[in-house]
Amino acid sequence: MRGFLPAPILALLLMLSAAALHPATASEGAPGALPPSVRIKPLMVPVVNGGRIEKYTQVEVNLEIGDALRLGEVQLSIPRLHDAILTAIYTGIDEGWIVRGNIANVPALRRRIGESVVAMFGKDVVTRILITPIARQSSLQ
Repeated sequence: MRGFLPAPILALLLMLSAAALHPATASEGAPGALPPSVRIKPLMVPVVNGGRIEKYTQVEVNLEIGDALRLGEVQLSIPRLHDAILTAIYTGIDEGWIVRGNIANVPALRRRIGESVVAMFGKDVVTRILITPIARQSSLQ
């Protein structure tokens, strides 16, 4: 049985040689694997008309984490993130980025959230911000 390698060692050698042939694929992880993300629970956004709150709508924010080793730190900071995102939303209402509950200027809101995230964690920890409108609530009256 000279010249034969045990199956686990042979499999490891095959994987290493495949990684050497395709280094970009090896460093990216499994094909189709999504980067880790942190979901901020739906936030209530007031629908303001004529200086009065008519009703509320909900917005969900997902943060894609570029450095998986920092995922735990980001998860522990969800209360601070929640506050920072609400602050950005209310700034958006004041600045006219959110009009009657609809996000009219998503890039500006995303940029404001991004600035808060960079202030908390530094650059390149959060690589993408997804803002999703969820649903409208009934009126207050």
